Amino acid sequence: MSAQDRRGTRHPGGLGFLAGLLAGVAGGLFGVGGGVLLVPILAGRFRLTQHQAHGTSLAVIGVSALAGLAVYGAFAHVAWGTAALVGLASVFTARYGARWASRTSPRGLRRAFAAFLVLVAVRLLLSPPQPGVGALPAGPWGIAFDLALGAGIGLLAGFMGVGGGMIAVPAFTLGLGMAQQAAQGTSLAVILVTGPAAAVEHARHGNVVWPLVPMLALGAIVGAPLSSWLAQVLPHEVLVKAFAVFLLANAAYSWFKTGRREPPAPAAGSGATDP
Repeated sequence: MSAQDRRGTRHPGGLGFLAGLLAGVAGGLFGVGGGVLLVPILAGRFRLTQHQAHGTSLAVIGVSALAGLAVYGAFAHVAWGTAALVGLASVFTARYGARWASRTSPRGLRRAFAAFLVLVAVRLLLSPPQPGVGALPAGPWGIAFDLALGAGIGLLAGFMGVGGGMIAVPAFTLGLGMAQQAAQGTSLAVILVTGPAAAVEHARHGNVVWPLVPMLALGAIVGAPLSSWLAQVLPHEVLVKAFAVFLLANAAYSWFKTGRREPPAPAAGSGATDP
């Protein structure tokens, strides 16, 4: 085991469980998989490198998504056809996002992504979407939208170490006219495919700290169903505005994090596997 891997495994299992629990709660409540919380925890408290934090997060969020999806599915809040198309497209691009992450610093992308989150959050706060209003028509245009969205989600998931729900959920509500609960459930169904696909590529580059995964996953399995159930009983408008605030918090974190010096990407030949 490398010195970097040992840094992340000094902590007791209870801390890993707690980190997974927090990620599961966020993932189930907002349909985002939980990587947006897990990545900074792994990079900060567990002292993993940024690349290891991304890869390890992706190895966990699939489990978190599955646990939350069981609840959303029981309440019929999953658009399975849309999830299949978006998930299929994301599988093909997730590996390229992971390769990109292994070679670059995320500074520029983080700030662009933060600005995007602010725009989406402001749109949701000023004019919360109503189910069925402004939805794209079914047919070729809807299929094209799903495939394009899936391609973008896959790239984001692979690069940022998250499931892509922060793009998927607002896209489903604003673009397809879904209710917030349905958008979040469908997002989790997509993450169930996207997360593992990106994790496999990160593992090829040695960026998954496997000893941490079991306790993180166990915590996510406990937290995701509880918060997913809460999401089913919250009013649509409350959940939309809570999600918008969640986006703003993540935008602020992503923007100001880029102000700190980040470690450079691994040099060629430093152990990363060539594609």
